[in-house]
Amino acid sequence: MGFELSFNELPTDGDLVRWHEVFGADRPLRIEIGVGNSDFLLRVARSAPGFNYLGFEYSRKRVFKFLKKVDLAGIGCIRILRVNATEVLDRICAPGSVDHVYINHPDPWPKRRHARKRLVIPENAAVLAKLLAPGGGMSLRTDAPDYARQMLEVLDATPGLVNTAGHGSFAAAPLELHATPYERKFRQAGKEIFYLEYAKGPSA
Repeated sequence: MGFELSFNELPTDGDLVRWHEVFGADRPLRIEIGVGNSDFLLRVARSAPGFNYLGFEYSRKRVFKFLKKVDLAGIGCIRILRVNATEVLDRICAPGSVDHVYINHPDPWPKRRHARKRLVIPENAAVLAKLLAPGGGMSLRTDAPDYARQMLEVLDATPGLVNTAGHGSFAAAPLELHATPYERKFRQAGKEIFYLEYAKGPSA
């Protein structure tokens, strides 16, 4: 069943984690940063079980609630790390080892003085591009217009990422059609949801 991992007890070669041991199966790795209160990762794993799924979430309460759902669903290919993903990803995952990254409604940090706390900034985008495997991709969605434009600008400028909707364009629809709770809430309120879809290009 899905469960929470202890970061300090992960099996490693140096810093890199032996994910096939963690999951008990040597399958491509997919990551969601910021699982939150959503069942998105569970639904993706149910629809595509041939992958290992790693979620990052720093709230203990949210991790507990999510893992209860995973156990009830009987899905065994999901694990959760309760750490800040940006502080560890480039140390625990090998370059070119991640099939897909999902980022759904990250904290928009709307105040100008807090903008550097946003997840999608050039430094983090470069790390994520480096981790993606050939043929891999990155899917993002947000309801925050200013942040959406920043995401688009940052990711379009990141070497090795190709905007599948075309440079400077948002995607018409997400690759994964599973709506998150935030997405359903904001759509009911008449807010626009912005989708961004990227593929691993030749120069990351």
